[in-house]
Amino acid sequence: MSTDDEPVDDPADEPATGDPPATRATTARRPARRTPTPLLALAGVVVGALIGWGLVALVDRDDSADAGRFVLSRDSGATAEPGDAATNFLEAWRRYRYATYTATMEFERRAANNQTLRATSTYTQQPPRRIVRQSDSLLLTAGAASVTCNTIGGTITCAPGPATDYDAEVAKELDIWRTAVLAQIPYYRVSTPDSGCFQLDLVVAITDPPYGTVARFCFDAATGALVRRQIVRDGATDTEEATSVSATIPADAFVVPTTTR
Repeated sequence: MSTDDEPVDDPADEPATGDPPATRATTARRPARRTPTPLLALAGVVVGALIGWGLVALVDRDDSADAGRFVLSRDSGATAEPGDAATNFLEAWRRYRYATYTATMEFERRAANNQTLRATSTYTQQPPRRIVRQSDSLLLTAGAASVTCNTIGGTITCAPGPATDYDAEVAKELDIWRTAVLAQIPYYRVSTPDSGCFQLDLVVAITDPPYGTVARFCFDAATGALVRRQIVRDGATDTEEATSVSATIPADAFVVPTTTR
């Protein structure tokens, strides 16, 4: 079964170095720990950065008993040391959050039984402004001028969104990521299987890991935009990939409907 163009709102987290192999081996056998709240918050950021709050329902974990495990291929050829890979990932993330671009993204969640959910979204970012559109819904993040719009009863209705401090939000994201991938015992170990791409492998047993057991993020070299994301979880794999990306912002990109409530 496929579902296209679900309603959308949009959003978009822990420090030192390295992760000795011996440490990873022992931590992987420890009882599962609860997922830290900041990591969960950052997971929401990633979802919103890529597919919007309204699509959170598409990426929440599928706990069906017969769900299988999807595994990304462990590509060879990584050239950076683990600490360097994590540091480079943080820099790529910072560049992405301050990039100016517009991109059309195709999202697919594929479950163990081969059922799929799909959606198409357009992301336009010109910090501190950012807008995500999907079908007749959108979220504009623009400080005190933030707006959310959804179709209700066939009518597009908009309301003020939460005021945001863009720089503060990005700094918070980077702090959370720093702990997640660069702590003495990080949650995820970062490698660089392909140019412009970073793979995050879970190395600490935590409950319901926000980026599954394996996640991959790829960034566009020209614009810095995040152009591919894949998260492998028990039961389903989420993949979102850009079909187009440009550094040119359309003149009407940040125009929103005038109907308000």
